[in-house]
Amino acid sequence: MVNYTNRVMTAIECYLKNEISWLNRLERTRIASVFAAGGFPGCIGLVDGTNIRLSQRPAEDGETYFDRKGDYSINAQIISDDGKHIIYFFSGMPGSCHDVTYLRQSSLWKRMHSQQQHLLFDRGQYLLGDSGYTSGERLVAAFRNAGGDKDKTDFNTCIAHIELEEESEVQIPAPPTPPLDERAMIARGRRRHLEVQSECLAYMRNVNGTLAFQ
Repeated sequence: MVNYTNRVMTAIECYLKNEISWLNRLERTRIASVFAAGGFPGCIGLVDGTNIRLSQRPAEDGETYFDRKGDYSINAQIISDDGKHIIYFFSGMPGSCHDVTYLRQSSLWKRMHSQQQHLLFDRGQYLLGDSGYTSGERLVAAFRNAGGDKDKTDFNTCIAHIELEEESEVQIPAPPTPPLDERAMIARGRRRHLEVQSECLAYMRNVNGTLAFQ
């Protein structure tokens, strides 16, 4: 059984290398224009986490694989374009792992915050995620605690209308405190978050001050 499993996984891995690839500059420009028509100029992809259910509890550190849905699973981070085609996939960590924590372990995250980021994004481009993530320079997320703030609620509604699954506030723990060398990056990310929110709401509201799709 182990040999069969290894052979299948090797075949899948080879297939994915040919089928899943990051966007080139021309593709990014096209996709950004598509999302701009929906109120998110600069967005080139959607990021979301999902859990891949396991048939049984792993023998080693099994409790870490127990997720919030009551299953044993591994976490997967998926980024798709405007046509729901996968452009990035990263998996393997226990299902109990928080989305934002897991994403920070990926090679993509490291490249997003390095001198190589220009190979992945052009100026002003970013990914859009649900409230399970934390906003940064290259990732804009829904507000975790919108409360009674109408602008935040409307912004979250706009994101929900592009089919991102918004997480429950009760289920989302506070993200881990970032190290000191990330503070400046996060501050820039917050400013970017507000810029995208402002652009989105200005686009989506009609002359009566309501959202165009309401």
